[in-house]
Amino acid sequence: MKDIFDDYVANSFGAEEQATGKFKQFEKNYKHYFPENRDAKLLDIGIGRGEMLTMMSAWHYSNYLGIDISLSTVAFCEGLGLNTLLVADSLHYLHDNIAQYDVITMLDVLEHIKKENIIPYLKALKSSLSENGVLIIQVPNLQAPDGYLHRYNDITHEVGFIEHSLTQVLLAAGFTKFEFHGFEELLLNTAKEYLRRFIRKLYWKIVRILRWSNGNINPKILNPVFYVVVYK
Repeated sequence: MKDIFDDYVANSFGAEEQATGKFKQFEKNYKHYFPENRDAKLLDIGIGRGEMLTMMSAWHYSNYLGIDISLSTVAFCEGLGLNTLLVADSLHYLHDNIAQYDVITMLDVLEHIKKENIIPYLKALKSSLSENGVLIIQVPNLQAPDGYLHRYNDITHEVGFIEHSLTQVLLAAGFTKFEFHGFEELLLNTAKEYLRRFIRKLYWKIVRILRWSNGNINPKILNPVFYVVVYK
């Protein structure tokens, strides 16, 4: 997969520009988990086009860093003036930075890690958090009705998660306190978004009825993407 990761901006995102819609979405979903102390140490793993790093800077955190194995994502984000570092292996980086970070974000990254490496990686994340550190992991939601679209949209995805499977690996890694949330992309700023929210509510109700009638598992979070907030 090295050929894909080396030029990930071009072959995975297409546009050589940030997805600016994410800025308000990150504000809504994630900002309240960040500490009031603007000197807190923040780490974003798997930076993509740097939207989370941009928000860390916009929220006036000066001590933030983004790391990635992709030459193209690091070069792109450096071009935006964001604090980034190219690393050959992010797991080794975590082992070298014990108890350093107050917040670590991993948005759409864990699904790229091979299954046998996920628990060791989570253990390394735990060791890299400060005493009261917070870890935010965002992944495609395979318990969503069309979860397979996210799962197979990127050839570099190695595994998929629902709440239960992500709970399994978090517990195995030694985490005991965490909470799941659906990633809310609808900010209800337009009539179109209100209409989408209304249709979505009906759609999800039908999905839950069908799953109940089939005696299937019926998780609560049906957003296409979900995230877990993990406390050390």
